Amino acid sequence: MTPVQKFRTHEDARQALWLAPGDPRIPRRLRRVLSMAMWLYPLDRSHGVFKFRSIEEANTSRRQWRRRGASD
Repeated sequence: MTPVQKFRTHEDARQALWLAPGDPRIPRRLRRVLSMAMWLYPLDRSHGVFKFRSIEEANTSRRQWRRRGASD
């Protein structure tokens, strides 16, 4: 749990968000931010190289991929 902090100004609150370079808490905060980002917007894409028998099959696969919400 995060302790409750009180601030007199918005500037004091903004300054409290920053960590000094090299602070050991930086990796943990970064992991939390990235995990929340992946939870909010998961990337649904297949890995690897795909081979298609025809250009029509490749175009169909691309259209289905875009329909699922992926972008270029």
